[in-house]
Amino acid sequence: MVTGWSRGYETDEPYTAGFYWETAPLWHNLLAAFFIQRQSYRENLTCCEPGSGQGMSLELIAASNPLNQPPSDQNITPTLALYDATGTSAGAGWTGVVRIGDGHISASGVLLTSGLHILTAAHAVQSLDLPNTKVFVDDNVRSQFLDVLTSTVYPQAEHNSSGVWHDLAILTLTQAAPTSAERYALYTGQNEAGQNATLTGYGQAQTPDGEALSQTIPTRRAGENRIDTLGDNLDAYWSGSLAQQLWFDFDDGTPQHDALGQTLEDPNLGLGHTEAMLTPGDSGGGLFIQESGNRWLAGINSYITRWETADVDTLANGSIGDIGVATRVSSYAGWIEEETGQTQTPTAQDSTPPDTAQVPMQVMEGEGVWFLVQLEAGAATLSTVEFTTRDDTANAGEDFIPTRGVLTLQPGERWAKIWVQTLADNLLEGDETFSLALTHPTGASFPAGQTELTAMRTIIDDVTLVGVTQLVEWGTG
Repeated sequence: MVTGWSRGYETDEPYTAGFYWETAPLWHNLLAAFFIQRQSYRENLTCCEPGSGQGMSLELIAASNPLNQPPSDQNITPTLALYDATGTSAGAGWTGVVRIGDGHISASGVLLTSGLHILTAAHAVQSLDLPNTKVFVDDNVRSQFLDVLTSTVYPQAEHNSSGVWHDLAILTLTQAAPTSAERYALYTGQNEAGQNATLTGYGQAQTPDGEALSQTIPTRRAGENRIDTLGDNLDAYWSGSLAQQLWFDFDDGTPQHDALGQTLEDPNLGLGHTEAMLTPGDSGGGLFIQESGNRWLAGINSYITRWETADVDTLANGSIGDIGVATRVSSYAGWIEEETGQTQTPTAQDSTPPDTAQVPMQVMEGEGVWFLVQLEAGAATLSTVEFTTRDDTANAGEDFIPTRGVLTLQPGERWAKIWVQTLADNLLEGDETFSLALTHPTGASFPAGQTELTAMRTIIDDVTLVGVTQLVEWGTG
């Protein structure tokens, strides 16, 4: 028992009155970021002066981190897994939802219709060691690890303790994913809010109370939720590219845990106790809307935040009362399709066109091939024509990347090349063909009686080739 207040302490020297910045939570956040373990200290903060001064550090830190501020805690850990109300929902059938990892960090992604590209979260890609990154594809029969050729992060992507902006990135694989893996088209509608959605991803399973469940390997999971609102309705509390974000909370059927209902003062219990939520491991996974029997990729899982009075605990960890946020795919559809070659804007030329003898009629699989579009003379007026690829014995997303767009020729311009990327595999399938079709000309016309023009290319089979042996530079002349 202590018998005197000064027992064990030196009392002859005065304590210092400085501020010790090393104790500040902001400094701890910065250090943690280097180890990809971002923490948030904005709520329920406990400060302790370690006996090295008069308490000035304690007072300043406490004053700058009040406990009664609006609860807008954001958890944007790159090692973001998904679970349903039981914590054990399997994701069978979602074979185009993939796992991305470098041996230290694990995230999720979604295979696009090109068959060669993965759409995922920018903050995950920025944290990965890309030379050592693999993409794990599981078609429920067999699994395969694929290498990454290149990565492209959305130009204005950013995430910090204040918010998240434009959290999208694209990985280009060295070879197309197995044909057994699903490819997903982009949702381009503008009516996501209020729709039921399926959340998908890999990672740590856990109970609705936030307790992690034992699992030997990361497992693909899927669960349902309802998109409550677009983020711009929450700009009084959160920052970021909110109008390009889809927000949904983890309801359990009770008003006290209706996080967005409380925030917006508009009660909405969603799907009640059957809802799913994101947890660490799900960043980059897909949020899907189903229409007319088809699954459409509407969002990419980004981060978790919380509303203090609705949350069952004190962490933004995917427990009941937390809020999930996905980047809104419809806002970026143009960028995604341009980057993956699914749409392109060919460069028109006013010079002499290439000789028709130079036009390639066949291509080795894995290489790019071009089609020549030309007028007999320079355009007399602004002229346009639509183009799109069509399957024949070759299939889009398996043997070539489907592409479409509009070719525009200004007055005086005469010709352009339209490129198509073919994809190699090591299957013995023989030579295959596909076509490019031109339709709906304006300012110029097709030969009399024709409503479209088509040209065919042959992909030469080579079982010794796998992947992309020559990557197309879209829009080159």
